[in-house]
Amino acid sequence: MTKTMKKNAKTAAIVAVLALIVVARYYAVQKSERPLPKLSLRGGEAMPTSEFLNAEKSVEYYETEIRRKPKVVKNYVDLANVFLQEARVTGNHHEYIPQAQEMLDEALRLEPENFEAVLAKASIMLTLHQFTGAKRLAQIAVTKNSYSAFAHGVLVDAHAELGEYDEAIKVSDKMLSLRPDLRSYARVSYLRELHGDNAGAIAAMRMAVDAGVPGHENRAWVLYHLGLLYLQAGKLDTAAFIFNGTLEERPNYAYALSGLAQVNAAKRNYEEVIRLLKQAHEITPEHVFLEELAGAYRFSGDVRRADSTAQEVLKTFGQHEQGGWNVNREFARFCANHDLNLPAALKRAKIEYEARPNNIEAQETYAWLLYKNGKAAEAVAIIGKAMRLNTKRATLSYHAGMIYSAANQPDKAVAFLKRALAENLYLYPLEAANAQQTLAAKNYALK
Repeated sequence: MTKTMKKNAKTAAIVAVLALIVVARYYAVQKSERPLPKLSLRGGEAMPTSEFLNAEKSVEYYETEIRRKPKVVKNYVDLANVFLQEARVTGNHHEYIPQAQEMLDEALRLEPENFEAVLAKASIMLTLHQFTGAKRLAQIAVTKNSYSAFAHGVLVDAHAELGEYDEAIKVSDKMLSLRPDLRSYARVSYLRELHGDNAGAIAAMRMAVDAGVPGHENRAWVLYHLGLLYLQAGKLDTAAFIFNGTLEERPNYAYALSGLAQVNAAKRNYEEVIRLLKQAHEITPEHVFLEELAGAYRFSGDVRRADSTAQEVLKTFGQHEQGGWNVNREFARFCANHDLNLPAALKRAKIEYEARPNNIEAQETYAWLLYKNGKAAEAVAIIGKAMRLNTKRATLSYHAGMIYSAANQPDKAVAFLKRALAENLYLYPLEAANAQQTLAAKNYALK
């Protein structure tokens, strides 16, 4: 081979290598500049709020950073958290949770044990009702950073959802010692309510409200729950005052509208109930507002609209399941309330009970579906477990009373039905009527 030929061959080789580098860089850039998710305009807003515009700017910033530095894990996690907060604010879970998951999957691919990514993934699993997985990841997060109050909060929620209430209290105490703020006080309130200390629950939730920033979504959320606690205590005017005040701080807050609907339901103002719930669902398309709307139609005697709305609710459950949600308990409870698909609902309630046999809500739902399917005798032991914390909820006491009644245990039936009425069962008109009718029959039988 001549010198000229060797020189040409060497030049060709260099050119080929350079071409490969250019191609590799091209595809790397294409990968790093793949379309990243954006925010959609919020429903119910004629003009974008400053909160939404700030969220939009955050998305733009993190997308730019991801393109500039595609291996920096923090950018993916922070972007995921923006999407999670937007899902919480808007109710557009089907849009934003998959986007958040995509960001977190990339973060965990780059750094499988990254604390922030693991913790955010645990939060998503809680949202999807994948409680065992959430607990596992939250425990990993707490081990990695034992001073993170947020990590302890996620672990509190996981323990509570699995019915591990003693553990939930211990972790809640630790969280409170680390950071006594809105999130920690709200969890204290919930655990007190579960244990029948409703006055203590109100006190803790008031502290959560005081720790919040007016107008922020998390303060509106705890205000809503404070209103519910007063509603359950039968203090309708106080509850309405809180819900209206929340709307002054955060206009068009869907949960406050739902709270006002519940106040009006207690007063039998069904037209207003229906108007408020429709408005809430238009603003934030959460299935819970559709569930309440179906109930409102049922209470008002509009069976046709109640049935059609119930079918819409069942469709939303199917959509949730396609998105990876576990909605077994919600499906079963809703079907029981409307006497729909009772055998299928019982199967789902049993699956949920077996997955978390110590959770009182899973126990209550399974016991109630057994009752609805004519198996009250089997339900007795399970509803007894659900009552073990002395939780003071009118519907829980009502379910217990009706189960004991069907199981031919009149003493317990009378006791729990009277307790349900004392716990303001009148907030639920159909249940209150059933309780009074059953009580009359049992009183007669006892004479």
